[in-house]
Amino acid sequence: MAVAKAIHCDVKTVKRWLKRWNQSKDMSDTPRSGRPRVTTAKHHQQIVSLAEQQTFVTSRDITNQLNKKGVNINETTVRRRLNEAGAKYNGPLSKPLLTETHREKRLKWAEDHRTTNWDQAIFSDRSTIRLNSVKGFVWNLPKNKLCELSSILSKSMFGFAFSTQGFGRVVCFNENLSADLICDIYKYGFLPTARKQFGHDSTLWKLQEDNDPKHTSKLATNWRMSNNVYKIGWPSMSPDLAPIENVWQLLKMKLRKKKLSIYQSLFSAIKREWKSLPPELAIELVHSMNNRIPEVIENDGDFILLQ
Repeated sequence: MAVAKAIHCDVKTVKRWLKRWNQSKDMSDTPRSGRPRVTTAKHHQQIVSLAEQQTFVTSRDITNQLNKKGVNINETTVRRRLNEAGAKYNGPLSKPLLTETHREKRLKWAEDHRTTNWDQAIFSDRSTIRLNSVKGFVWNLPKNKLCELSSILSKSMFGFAFSTQGFGRVVCFNENLSADLICDIYKYGFLPTARKQFGHDSTLWKLQEDNDPKHTSKLATNWRMSNNVYKIGWPSMSPDLAPIENVWQLLKMKLRKKKLSIYQSLFSAIKREWKSLPPELAIELVHSMNNRIPEVIENDGDFILLQ
């Protein structure tokens, strides 16, 4: 697995070549069946360079730019070459600067959670979606680590929770977030979801949420204690560890195509898109923790690309 990541190659390919070396000690290419590649090494470099130079460029944009230069290529080939280069097409992450202390704590947290059973976790968070202002996806390349956008403080618009049991209730709001509002979200969104998915025995699950001051406030802490809600410890400055970030990206991508002029229409659209998310996606996102944690360890606690 480490070799595959180092050379940005599929694990099966690495295993196949290792098996071949053990059998014949011969690593030379053999005649291949099928259609030969239409792109050269120079073309590959052009594709990667265009993705690095342009923030919100799409595979279609790159295809059109290369076609104008006389390179006959299609979008599927562009996506394949970017994937081979280790690029992932996802949202830009507002990435704060990690200090050495942050990295050390993230690394220790990852090492402590190697064997955590994430099937017993309920992931909860909130996000902001503004009317007609949802940004698009970008090609995040390993060389650049992450496409960064400046972090800004703004109103939170909705919050929700999910686990391997599926997606729970979504709570929409447009007032400033406070400790009182967090308790309302717990009461009307999170707790009904937890009880529906895991039953009333609170020892069967734990809450995952970040270290926002509202979450750690005395009011929110007392509410969780009185309702027997237990939390999973979470390192600061770690949005890349939370699979819920992938859900934000998916929802914002869908909502970006809609023209919503009032809050009520935005809330309705969010709830419709939320209910349409397949249960299989929730399982896949939770299980992605089994990949995120080894990557944090491999990166010595530094940021990782979203899965």
